[in-house]
Formats: sequence, structure tokens, C-alpha cells
Amino acid sequence: MHHRLAKTIALAMAALLACDASALAQAPSSDESKPPPRASATEDEQRSIYTFQVENDVFNRFVKSDRDYTSGVRIGWLSPAITEMPQGIVAMTTIPTFLGEAPADSVIRRIAISAGQNIYTPENTDVSYPIYNDRPYAAWLYASFALQYTYKRHDPRSGFDEPTRLDTLQLDLGVIGPAAGGEFVQNNFHRLIGVSPAYGWGNQLHNEPTVGLTFERRWRTGRAVLINNPKLEVDFIPRAAVAVGNVATYGSVGGTARIGKNLRDDFGPTRARPALPGSDAFIGDGSFGWYLFAGVDGQAVARNIFLDGNTDGFSQRVGHRPFVGEVQAGLAVLWGGMRISYTQIVRTPEFYQRDRITQFGSINLTFRY
Repeated sequence: MHHRLAKTIALAMAALLACDASALAQAPSSDESKPPPRASATEDEQRSIYTFQVENDVFNRFVKSDRDYTSGVRIGWLSPAITEMPQGIVAMTTIPTFLGEAPADSVIRRIAISAGQNIYTPENTDVSYPIYNDRPYAAWLYASFALQYTYKRHDPRSGFDEPTRLDTLQLDLGVIGPAAGGEFVQNNFHRLIGVSPAYGWGNQLHNEPTVGLTFERRWRTGRAVLINNPKLEVDFIPRAAVAVGNVATYGSVGGTARIGKNLRDDFGPTRARPALPGSDAFIGDGSFGWYLFAGVDGQAVARNIFLDGNTDGFSQRVGHRPFVGEVQAGLAVLWGGMRISYTQIVRTPEFYQRDRITQFGSINLTFRY
């Protein structure tokens, strides 16, 4: 079944690219002759962006914490806008447009480097023997290297190039198993706060190097001003992503609706891997901005190592569900070159042995320097 699902995802992506090629072939000659988008950057976009992110199920108060995806930490650096990049690299890393969208007028290219750790546990952490009908203990330590391209189109109303599309192409390298330090981090933190340690780490997934490649595209659509003074705007950000690798192989679609002020400043809040990434980048003039947001995502899952177990088959495992849904809601505030956001996430059951939802919160601090 996994092979059929993976083949379906690959065929779907191929069909999208084929449709795009067909659309380009039929485009008017004026579009064909249009030059590629020029590199551009404002003064603020020529600064680095730093991210510190914590995700934990302790942030929910509806179900027991320390189960499923129980903890995630990530730090990241996003480069200033790159005005000169070798054309060969640009050509290899530029994903063709689809859905017939209009060509961009300008583009901002950045590189990103981040590192993080994710921890997963079963529900019962008070026993040391293996639990065969719940997810295995697992930890993932990883480094990510990404290219992030923000495409803009000129808006005659504002006189500026407005961000309309965000492409992220990311390579994740890491390790799963005792080398990822899950037991050390979780149990020492529990001792620090006076909580009982998790006793089953002896049954965790064994050491395995990991590699994964993810592409995600976001669009900014439907932006409208509800009130001019004080300004209140709305927009909708659809997204699509595909990932391949021994950690996770999936295809996903989703979207986020927002209401607030200065929505052009970003493409929504960031999330840790391997969840759908947000945009570490944000723009703006330093004035105050904010928005409330709510979104949904759906994934077609071919592989999830945290449920399917180690690739060699010699580890605990459960049967992952092929389709998983997720709902997110939260608040983001931007001011003076800094953005802070909180997201509450609820995910549908991920495996057959336990019919339970996953719930956790995400706090993200991003600042420009």
C-alpha cells in the first residue's frame, strides 16, 4: 500500500508539472518574451533573520501531556536577501509555476540553516517494558538547509512590489535513535521540574541516519481591507507540499485564513519540521502589526518513521493511517523588527492501534538583525 501511495503522489506532482508545461506552451507571446523576475530587496530585507521555536504538548490542557509528538525545539538563521546568485543554481532550484498564475515581477532569494530536535513517546511512560500497541519512543536530531524564494508582483494601488508567492526547498539531514539525545533531554528536564522520568527509552528506535527533501509553495490570495481606520485586513494563504525521505514521505495541501493589520509582512507563522514549514522571513517598516489566524491541512502519508519504525524493520512499529488532518489557530504580533506567535495544533489520529488525537502548542520568536 505504501508503494502505491508513494506512486500516486509522484504521479500527481508529475501531472501538475505537465499541466504547467502545457500552460506555458499555450501562453501568449508577450508572456513568453517576458524576462525572468529581477532580484530585489528593501533595506529591511537585506538583514538576517533569526528564529527560536518551541513546540510542546504541555501547552494544551485538554488531554494528557508527554505522549505522541511531545516536544520540538528549533533554532534557525535566514540570510539577508541575495541579489547575485549563479544562474545554474537558480535554474536548478526554481520550481515551475502551476495553476496558471501570472509571472512575478521581482524575487527575493535567501538561504536558511537551522537545527532542531523532536521527541516522541507513547502514552504510558511509567513502564520500562515494550508497548506494542502504541507508538515507539523516538528522537530526531537534524540540521536543515533551505532555499527560500519570495516572488512579488507590482501593485499599482500601493506603488510597491507585493509578495504573492513563497517557495521553500529544504534538505534535512540528521539521525534518529539514542544518538539524537531524546532520553537525555526529556528525563533531565523532567528531573529539573520535579516530574517523573519516562522509563521506556530502552525501547526507542535504534540509530539511523536520515535524509529528506521537502518542497512547499504558499500563495497570498484574497487580500481585502475591511476597515481603513483603524486598518483591518483579511487574506487567505493556500499551500501545497511534497516530501520524500526515510523520515517522512507525503503530499499535503492546506490553507490559512487571517484577519489583522499589516498582513503583507509575512506568509504566516513558522512550524518545526517535519510539519509544514511557515515563513521565517517577514518584512515591514517596523510599525505594529498583528493577526489572528486559523488553518487546515491534509496529508497523504506514504511513510512516517516515527510510526513505521526503522527502515531495516528491526524495531517497534505501529500501522500509520494513510490520511491525516490537522487544524491550527493562533495569534501573531509584529513590531520593531520582531515577530512572536503562538499556534495551537490539533491533529487527527495518526495510527490504527490508538484512536486518539494529537494536541500541542507552538511558540515562535523571530527577529531581524
